[in-house]
Amino acid sequence: MFTTKKGILYVTSGIIALVLIVNLSLGAYLSSRNQTSTIVNSHKVVTEKEQAASSKKDSFVYNGVEGKNVLEILQSKTTVKQNSSGLVVSINGRQADDKKQEFWALYVNGEIAEVGPATYQTKDEDRIEWKIGKY
Repeated sequence: MFTTKKGILYVTSGIIALVLIVNLSLGAYLSSRNQTSTIVNSHKVVTEKEQAASSKKDSFVYNGVEGKNVLEILQSKTTVKQNSSGLVVSINGRQADDKKQEFWALYVNGEIAEVGPATYQTKDEDRIEWKIGKY
């Protein structure tokens, strides 16, 4: 095939260049697959990873949906329990503990909500967050 040192050097250099290109391309492809899809709004990007991470902790985050209220969206995303007066007392199995004086607080775009979750009609750009608060 190639009998000269120069020919062998060209072939070796070509193989190394090809391996580098394949590795870089594969690395970029795998990196892009590890990224979760995001929902962008004007207040914050809420990723699927962030939503999943918050689902068993002291907060739960999601985006608004034009024409739906906060409670409808929450109930479509996770398990919700309410008390007899309609207050949300458990989200995704995380119960607010009365003994610790905890409650689920509702925030819309970083501000504590002034109305209940069944009343607030969301917009696509709204960022909804439920957090365990203390009274």
